[in-house]
Amino acid sequence: MAATIHAELLSEQEWSQLKQHLGLPPRQAEITRHILHGESDKQIARELGISLPTVRTHTSRLFRKLGLSDRVELILYVFTCMRAHPEIYS
Repeated sequence: MAATIHAELLSEQEWSQLKQHLGLPPRQAEITRHILHGESDKQIARELGISLPTVRTHTSRLFRKLGLSDRVELILYVFTCMRAHPEIYS
């Protein structure tokens, strides 16, 4: 169900443009996508085949890079970027 919700929120083109706009390394981009799916750290670790501490390291680096403190801020940030730059995401 989460993947269906995600597919409705961001097209593949929008996702590709968002990754480029945010300048995320590949693993941080994957983590972001999973967070947008509403997945927990444990689910992300299992899905990506990495350890839970590794997920948390990537997540904390992602938050630090973007100046955010949690998942809610990340989600709001993503959609704020899309609204602030509709020319990029259309």
